[in-house]
Amino acid sequence: MGFRLMRKGMLCLLVSLVGAMSVPMTASADTLWAIGDSTAVGWDGHKIVTAPYPLVAADKLHVTAHNEYSVSGAMISGHSTYQRDFSATTQLISKDKAFKKANLVLIGLGINDYLHSDNALPVVIGTLQNNVRQLKALAPKAKFYALMPQGTWEDGDTLNTIRLGGYSYLQEKQALLLAYQQLGVKPINARVVNNFNYHKELGDHTTHPTQTAYYKIGEAVAKQIAGDGYTAKTYTGWRDKRYYIADKLANGLQTTVAGYRYFDDGVALRSRWLKRNGKTYYLAKNGAPAQGNILIDHKVYAISTTSNGSNQLTNTFASRGLVKDAYVMVKDATGRKVGWRWIKAGRPYTGKKTVNYKVYTYKNGIRQAATAGLPIK
Repeated sequence: MGFRLMRKGMLCLLVSLVGAMSVPMTASADTLWAIGDSTAVGWDGHKIVTAPYPLVAADKLHVTAHNEYSVSGAMISGHSTYQRDFSATTQLISKDKAFKKANLVLIGLGINDYLHSDNALPVVIGTLQNNVRQLKALAPKAKFYALMPQGTWEDGDTLNTIRLGGYSYLQEKQALLLAYQQLGVKPINARVVNNFNYHKELGDHTTHPTQTAYYKIGEAVAKQIAGDGYTAKTYTGWRDKRYYIADKLANGLQTTVAGYRYFDDGVALRSRWLKRNGKTYYLAKNGAPAQGNILIDHKVYAISTTSNGSNQLTNTFASRGLVKDAYVMVKDATGRKVGWRWIKAGRPYTGKKTVNYKVYTYKNGIRQAATAGLPIK
């Protein structure tokens, strides 16, 4: 992950977090999309932390996080010589078909405009309004939230310092607050970093939080979104090759839309024997418990339901052992029919058998012809 320093004191390095981030042990039907700067990426002044605040918030809310549109150095309005602005991000998002299904959108921009943009405050606010309206049109069912800029301590207490754009941090924050309220975007104040603890909570002691502080910010974001009445819809189904039931990784024998499957932390076990509650099962190549006379490792096993036809999970598809001496329809481990075979002691029989007063010859379980030479139909 490469980066280069844009300018001294810049709100982080040019690092983008690539790829959708998701919570490993849970998967919700709902998604949270973050659009932010280096604090959303998780830069602590020295490195990118493991859990930036969007991922922490998503975990607490039990939703899947999308943080790929958070970019270090991001601004709302950009700079005359540094165009990493909200409009460019919105254009990228407009091409992402998944965004239209977003449930939560969290905007975390503004501090870089105050620190480094030469655009006046009306330009910043106008750009914000245009882009939020576009995003709302792209994801009409989403709830929009905005994490208010926490401030910066580059020169100690700088709340009233006028910078390049001709406005102070407090003036920007008040203008952002009013704009968000008019746009129907609910502002969130994390209130984690302040004049008394910034040296401890900020990794570079000026702008970028530590991992501990990011965790607190994420918790605060989740708490305020939950307090707004939001509850994630539970998710059941496949995601990233794992199966979830009500947001949790599936374990044990479970019913899916494809039938029974046996899971270990969401992974369907396949092509293997399994013992459970005194019963023995064989899980086919597709993960389904096998039924019938199954050819496994050159032996044919009789696998069926219990004698009373019970469909209880603890009894279904128990193995009865090797086929002893019978003419049966054999399937392979995938469930595909191999054909009728005479099986003895689990193996295809080669030799002669008397059936209905006729002597037949079998080769690898396949019936050849009667002794009288008549063809077998």
